[in-house]
Amino acid sequence: MTHGLSALLILSAGLLPTAQAASAKPKAAAAAIASAATNEVELRFFPLPQQRHQIHSVMRMKMDMRMEPFEGMSEEERAKMEQAMQAAKMPMSMRSEFDQQVTTTAADKQGNFQLQLRGKSLPLEMSNAAGERVGPPKATVDIKIDAKLNQKTGSFQSMKMAGMDAASSGLSEGLLKQLLSSMSALEGRRLKVGESAEMPLDMALPIPKGPGMDLKMLGRYTLVKLENGVADFDVGVNITMAMNDDKAEAAVAAAAAASSAASAPDATASAPAAPLMTASGQGQGRMSWRVADRLVLNQAMNLAMNMRMQAPGKPVMNMKVDMEMEASGKNLKR
Repeated sequence: MTHGLSALLILSAGLLPTAQAASAKPKAAAAAIASAATNEVELRFFPLPQQRHQIHSVMRMKMDMRMEPFEGMSEEERAKMEQAMQAAKMPMSMRSEFDQQVTTTAADKQGNFQLQLRGKSLPLEMSNAAGERVGPPKATVDIKIDAKLNQKTGSFQSMKMAGMDAASSGLSEGLLKQLLSSMSALEGRRLKVGESAEMPLDMALPIPKGPGMDLKMLGRYTLVKLENGVADFDVGVNITMAMNDDKAEAAVAAAAAASSAASAPDATASAPAAPLMTASGQGQGRMSWRVADRLVLNQAMNLAMNMRMQAPGKPVMNMKVDMEMEASGKNLKR
């Protein structure tokens, strides 16, 4: 979950003035920047050659979970449910940090260049409402990505690294794809100050995904200012989710186990077979991108979510999640 949220914050994205072309020579590009309209940008999200960026991101999350008794629940079962909620000591607080450095080489005549990403996810800190640490100690996770990119076609492919196990390799490939593809729906779009663009999002959220789930996440980016080569955006996120499918029962059961919920009797034969899960969330934030090197200088997002899970013969589970995400970047070559 935290890797996906961090990836959202550290997307290798950037903004080019409308008049600048990827193939422009340095002097011509500089002239284009100087003469470009100061209230319009063309969105470009592919990394540039010969860059060296360092990005730091932090995520804080507070999660509260409450259970409601179901119809026909016995007093003994109610007591167990109350004990389980008290033992969980909600709300839970979590904090994670992610540091990464991205280096790209010069492009050859065919437009090919190399990208190297080295990242470190610091141990996840989790505590309950009493301030007690929860869960076993978490180890620092190292992320290593080597990839071959093409400036002319926008294509990319990961490069296998010796010594990496299958799990680490898969994680790195997934992160690379998210970094380079997540914003592709906006590639080439032009925005003037005051205009907005929308695109679907793919975020890692504390929601058990599975077959039968209708999960929609939409991001809205509004250009509010373009000044001194930096574009400022208002960012809005809207999340809706509904699942009403036999497959959802496993997700409900997993959530109940995670919260130490009391066991409940099986549903009767006449009860509906399919549980129901619904969720909604909204987020607001700002981000500042520097035009010349396609670098996020600052980004902040607050996201609030509410989720409800219910199944026949089991307590209704209500979850509330509040997240704060921040990221900052700098160009190490400057």
